[in-house]
Amino acid sequence: MPPKDKSPLGYIELPSGPKAIYPMNDIFLNYAFENSANWEALRQVVNIVITAYRQVNPDTQLNLVEGGIEVRTQYRHLLPDGNATRTRDQDIKMTDDEGATTYIEFQNKAITNPPISTRSFEYFGLGIGHSKGKTANQIWLMAEDVKSLLHEESFARYILKHEVTGRRHPETSGILYVSLGRLSLEDSTAGRLASLLIGKESEAADESLTEIVAALNAAFDNFKTDKDVVSVMTFQERWFAEGQVEGEARGEARGEARITKLAELIRSGLSLDEALQAINTEAEEATA
Repeated sequence: MPPKDKSPLGYIELPSGPKAIYPMNDIFLNYAFENSANWEALRQVVNIVITAYRQVNPDTQLNLVEGGIEVRTQYRHLLPDGNATRTRDQDIKMTDDEGATTYIEFQNKAITNPPISTRSFEYFGLGIGHSKGKTANQIWLMAEDVKSLLHEESFARYILKHEVTGRRHPETSGILYVSLGRLSLEDSTAGRLASLLIGKESEAADESLTEIVAALNAAFDNFKTDKDVVSVMTFQERWFAEGQVEGEARGEARGEARITKLAELIRSGLSLDEALQAINTEAEEATA
C-alpha cells in the first residue's frame, strides 16, 4: 500500500502488477547514480545537506565536496555482468580528486537487522580502513528517525573526541545522520530537498533542486524499461512478501539479507540465474 500523501516518481511494471517507485528506493538510487551523467546531481544533494548542517554547527570540520568526483554504487553487483573482483563498499561512494571519500546511505526504515547504529559504525570503520589516510565521511539520509542517534534533531554528527577534555581527534572523519522527516518541515532548500526525497513533493519547488529533479526523472525513464531492473525487483518483492508473516520489519530485513546474498554470489562469479537458484535452494532446505 503506497505511503499516504506521497508522490512516486512513477510505476514499474512487475509480473505482480505496477509497483510505485519513490526517490528513496534503494535499487533505483544505485541505478541512477551508477550513471556519471547524474553524479553532479548527487553532489548537489550532498552539498545542500552539508550546507544546512554547517548553518547549525558553524564550527564543524565537515566541508563541501568540491573538485572532480567519481561515484561508485553497488547496482552492477546485482546483474549478470557484475564484477566479481570489486571490493564490497556501501551503496554509494563518492570520491573527490584529492582522495577524500563520502559514503551516502539512503535509509528508509529505522528498524533493521543489524540495527543502524551497528551497521553505520561498522561501515565507518571499513571506510576509514580503506581511506589510506584520507577523510572518509558518512552521510545517512533517513526517512525514519532512530531516536538513539538523532535525539529528536534534524542533524546529528559523531566524530572521535578525547573523552575527558572533549578535544577532537586529529582525523576529522565522522558520521552525519539526517532526519529527512524533520528537515522537510523547514522552509529552506534543504527542507524542500528532504520533502523531495521522501516523496512529499514531486516537483522542483526551489530552483536549486531543478537539476536534481531532472536527473531523478531521467534516470527513472530508463529504470522503468530496463529488463534487468524488472528481474531484480521481482525477486526482491517476492522475498519481502514471504517475510510478511513474520512481521513487516523482520520480513523486510529478510528480503534485504537475500538481496545482499544475491550480490555476494554474483560477485563470486555466478550468473544471476545461478545465484537465484542457490538462494532458493538454501531457503527450501531451511524450511524443510
